Amino acid sequence: MQIIVVPELRVAQFQTFSNKALDITKDLKELAPQVAEAKALYDIFVAGMTRDQASSDKKLLDRTRDKLNTGFFNAVMSEQIFPHESETAKVLDQLVKITDEYGFELSRLTYDEQTAQTDNMLKKIEALDLSALPSLSRWIEPLKTANDNFKAVSDEYFQQLNASKDTKAATEAAEPLVDALNKLFTLLFSHANVTGSAELIKAYKELTTLVSTYK
Repeated sequence: MQIIVVPELRVAQFQTFSNKALDITKDLKELAPQVAEAKALYDIFVAGMTRDQASSDKKLLDRTRDKLNTGFFNAVMSEQIFPHESETAKVLDQLVKITDEYGFELSRLTYDEQTAQTDNMLKKIEALDLSALPSLSRWIEPLKTANDNFKAVSDEYFQQLNASKDTKAATEAAEPLVDALNKLFTLLFSHANVTGSAELIKAYKELTTLVSTYK
């Protein structure tokens, strides 16, 4: 047997690798303290992965919201060219005043500011009767849904942070976990060679195979 170490992995790969390594070693009584230490660090790492994923979702949902806002504002600009009847033109003028107030600058605001301002804009728009402007009214529900989806993910992300304020992001939490796993591998190697335990040798061979699959 040769001493093995954690291979260089992408963050998502490292989560899978660590989980499998801990599963292989979880019942090794001789190394229970080291396994427990690695498991505690793994839990911190996974919490960081959850935070990173929530942040990533926010970016994706914000891009969706930005695209819908841009499409809506462009549709309002195009609609102004069409020769509407007097009453419909009046409603369109009111809508234009609202979109001019918020406009394309929305996408340049911070997440929280954009969320609040989009809500404010939609409330003003929903007070208008856009039934005579179906090409514009169709945008309202998708815009509202996109903003609500973003708010839901933001609330979830805030709750995660509030529940575990000292949770480290995954990339930061990965380093001590790598060290703990390497320490665990080294001690297992030593114990297996000294004791000749069939259980320890079997576990070490399984870890060796696991490491080789990521090379």
